[in-house]
Amino acid sequence: MQFWIIGVAAVGITLAAFGTLVVVSRSAFRASAPEGTRPGFRLLPGNAMMSGLAASWERDRAAMVGVLHEDLQVLHARLDALPAGPAAETAAAQLRRAEEAARRFAANEEWADNLRATTTAAGRAVRAMAGSEEPVCLFNPVHGPAAAQVEWAPGGGARRRVPVCAQDAARLRDGGPPLVRTVPTDEGVVPYFAAHGRYVDWLLGWYDGADPYLTARLLAGTAIGGHLPGRIRAIHGADSDPLGEFGRVHD
Repeated sequence: MQFWIIGVAAVGITLAAFGTLVVVSRSAFRASAPEGTRPGFRLLPGNAMMSGLAASWERDRAAMVGVLHEDLQVLHARLDALPAGPAAETAAAQLRRAEEAARRFAANEEWADNLRATTTAAGRAVRAMAGSEEPVCLFNPVHGPAAAQVEWAPGGGARRRVPVCAQDAARLRDGGPPLVRTVPTDEGVVPYFAAHGRYVDWLLGWYDGADPYLTARLLAGTAIGGHLPGRIRAIHGADSDPLGEFGRVHD
C-alpha cells in the first residue's frame, strides 16, 4: 500500500474519533446543565470572557453616546447665540453632520469611524463659529480653537507647550486649574486623557485637519497617549510619520 494512502487513512480515523468525542462531550455538557439554561457546546474556551468584553464595550459606548450628546448640546446653544450669516450656516451644516454620525454611532454602525466623524464635524463647527483654523483646546475641545499655548506637564511628565482656549490660559495664569473635559469610565469620572484608549477616535476627530501626530506629541506620557500613534498609523498609514517624530514633545 502506498504511504500516502496509509497517511490519509490515519487522518480519517483521527478525525472520526475527534468527531465522536465532540458529540459525546456536547451531550454530556448539555445534560449536566440545569433545565432551561443549557448552553450550546463550544470547542473553544473563553465565551464568558468574550461576553464580558462585549458587555464592557457596550457600557463604554453608552458612556460615549452621553459625551457626544453633551458636546453637541453645548455647541447648539453656542450656535443659537451666533448672529445669522455664513459662519452660522457653515456651523449649522456641520452640526447636522455631527448629529447624523452620532446617531449611527449610537446604533452600533461602524463605531470607530462614526465616533471620529461626529467630532470631526463638531470640530469644523467650532472653528466656523470662532472664525479660526487653530487646533482646538487640548483640555476640552468643545471650548473651541486655541487662542494661546501654555506649558503643561501631565502626571509629572515632560513639559510641553499645548494649545488652549483663552479662558483656560487665563485660569492657568491665575494659578487655577484648566476646565478639563471629564468622561465616565468603569473606574469613575476621569479626564478624557486618563481613559486609556476609549476616547482615541473621539479626540482624533476634533483634531482632524491638523498634523496627524499632533495629539500624540501633546499627550505623550498620558494614558491615552500610548494608544494614539498606533491608531493614527492605522488611519493615515505608516508613511504618515516617516521620521518617527510623533513622540517628540519639546519645542
